[in-house]
Amino acid sequence: MDMSVDTVEVAIRDQEAFIRIHGRATFKIGPSLKQFGVMAVERGCRRFIVEMKNCVGMDSTFMGILAGLATTLKKTEGDVVLRNLSEKNLFLVKMLGLSHLITIDNSAQSVIAMPTSGHVLTHSPSDKKQMTETMIAAHETLVEAAPDNIIKFKDVLAYLKEDLNRTNAQQSGVPVFPR
Repeated sequence: MDMSVDTVEVAIRDQEAFIRIHGRATFKIGPSLKQFGVMAVERGCRRFIVEMKNCVGMDSTFMGILAGLATTLKKTEGDVVLRNLSEKNLFLVKMLGLSHLITIDNSAQSVIAMPTSGHVLTHSPSDKKQMTETMIAAHETLVEAAPDNIIKFKDVLAYLKEDLNRTNAQQSGVPVFPR
């Protein structure tokens, strides 16, 4: 497996889901990560362990998806655990007010071993509408998790919603005129 590119590995063992990041964790993997999360919860996973040792950065969409998973899991007394965060990534989690939702475990010295049943999530850039909807939901989750985040993301949300409206109009054949 080529780890020189941004890669997200996932696996499930019993009631635990494992996610290992190599490179950047971004919106590009958003829809696939969200689908994996939903599927894992439906299979009974109550704990998501995310190995971050080789993660060089996260964007707000990725963080919003994790926050959404954490919110869902809290209802069943489950949790999302981020392991081996860099100082930069730890700062991002704290800055967005997610420390109350997500467990931080920087005490581990070793990287988690993935179950052999794991696979690599693929980027799915072909469905622009699904990507935009995932990004909107992720940012709305960040605002719900910490209302102060509205200041950071109101322009992003406005742009994404406008972009989604344009995409919907184009798919329906309605002419779109710039404002």
